[in-house]
Amino acid sequence: MGDVLGISPQVCRAPWSRLTPPAAHGLARLRVDVLVVEGGRPRAELDDADLDDLTEHLWVADGEVPVACLRVVRGPGGIPTIDRACARPDVRRLGLVSALVTDVVARRGSGRIGALALPGTVMFFGRHGFEVCGPPVEASGARVTPLVRHPELPWRE
Repeated sequence: MGDVLGISPQVCRAPWSRLTPPAAHGLARLRVDVLVVEGGRPRAELDDADLDDLTEHLWVADGEVPVACLRVVRGPGGIPTIDRACARPDVRRLGLVSALVTDVVARRGSGRIGALALPGTVMFFGRHGFEVCGPPVEASGARVTPLVRHPELPWRE
């Protein structure tokens, strides 16, 4: 999974302070278009966690334009936590978000990893070894389900 026509997509990573202006604008635009406009719920999409140097932004781009992204923030207890995962509608089902999650798991697989899943994405994260670890909560104006991946869990496809 994660291959597009047999080619592994290039995963880009950076804290916000190291993003180029086109990448920063592209990530902000993608997240607002998908998570706010398409989600149909007005809310503040960008927050202070974006600027935290411990937050890692990951994306796959078409040229310089991000088409799929997520970020890894420090969750409760300092656990790296995936949130804001999304892809442009025309590239969904190409495995781009899976490639991003796979990158996070591969690089941080020796410890627990959390995720905040929007409705309809819990099963997606389940295929990557994440399990529900609490009831849905409100986070940044969106209802999300907290998940955790323990390193001893087998990989699921």
